Amino acid sequence: MTERPGVSRRHLLISGGLAATAPLLGTARRAGTARRAPAQMDPIVDEPGIHNFFMFGSKTLYVSHMPMFTMEKHMYQVILRVGLPDAVMRGYRAGQGPRRTPWNLVNSAHEYTLPQIKAGTLTSFKVDVYKEYSNADAAPAGPPFATNVPLTVDEVVHFRHFDFNIPRPHNLTYLLFGRGGEAHLEHYLARDPDFQHIVTLGSVPAWISPDQLAASAEISLADVPSLPIPCAAPLTAKSYPVLFQGRPDAPATLDLNGASPVWFSTGNRLSEEDPCQSAAPWA
Repeated sequence: MTERPGVSRRHLLISGGLAATAPLLGTARRAGTARRAPAQMDPIVDEPGIHNFFMFGSKTLYVSHMPMFTMEKHMYQVILRVGLPDAVMRGYRAGQGPRRTPWNLVNSAHEYTLPQIKAGTLTSFKVDVYKEYSNADAAPAGPPFATNVPLTVDEVVHFRHFDFNIPRPHNLTYLLFGRGGEAHLEHYLARDPDFQHIVTLGSVPAWISPDQLAASAEISLADVPSLPIPCAAPLTAKSYPVLFQGRPDAPATLDLNGASPVWFSTGNRLSEEDPCQSAAPWA
C-alpha cells in the first residue's frame, strides 16, 4: 500500500490493502452503506475504526495510541506491549539510534474498537508499519516498511478513556513504564488542549522495582506546572525532582542523561485546536 500525501488520520480508510479517503466522523463509507450524520453518533458506544500507534522500545516493543479529544472512538490514552514478526523487528531495531524516525503502525484492513483490546476479545490483528510520520498531515509518511503483518497484543500497559470531569494535574505528569532494562515516559494526557510526548530513558530508575516499572506508574515533576502548554518538548534539564504517584512522602530524582526523544506534538489532531498554532501559547 502506498500512502497518499495529505491524507490525515481523520480521513484514513484502508480496505483490502488499498488506501482511500473517507470521513470517519460517522460509519466508514462502504459500498451500499449509508454513513450516519455526526449528530446521530452514539456518544457512548464506540464505532470500529482505524487506529494509529507510535512504536518504541528495542528489547521490548511498545506502541502508543494516537488519541483525539474530539472523537469518541479515539478518546483513549492506550499503551500496549506487542509482538511483531522477527523480520519486521530486525528492520525496526536497525532503524533505532540517534537518528531514529517516528516509526508507527496502523491496522491494515480490519476495523476495531479500543475497548476490544482491553476486554481481551481482540488479541491480534494485521497492521501496516511505517518508518516516518507527518505531524503536518497527521498521517504516516512515505511508503510502508511492511504491510499486512500480524501484531500480537502481549499486555495492556495503560488504558484510560479521557474523563472530562477530572481536572488537569497541577504539575506536569508522566507515565513511567518498561521492561528488560529499558524504561520509557509518556506524558499523561488530561484535558483539551494538551500534547503527546514520548521519551525513552537512558537508564532505568533505581528507585522503582522491575515489577512496578512493568506495571507502569505515574510520576509528577515537583517543580514544573502543567500550564502553559509547551510548544516544544519539555524535559530539557538533565534531571528533575519527581513525586511517585504524586505522593509528597515519595520523592525521587528522574535522570534524563542519555534519554532519546520518540515523539512530541501539540497537533496531530489531538485537540480541537492546536494550541501552538494560535497567536499565543494556551494557558
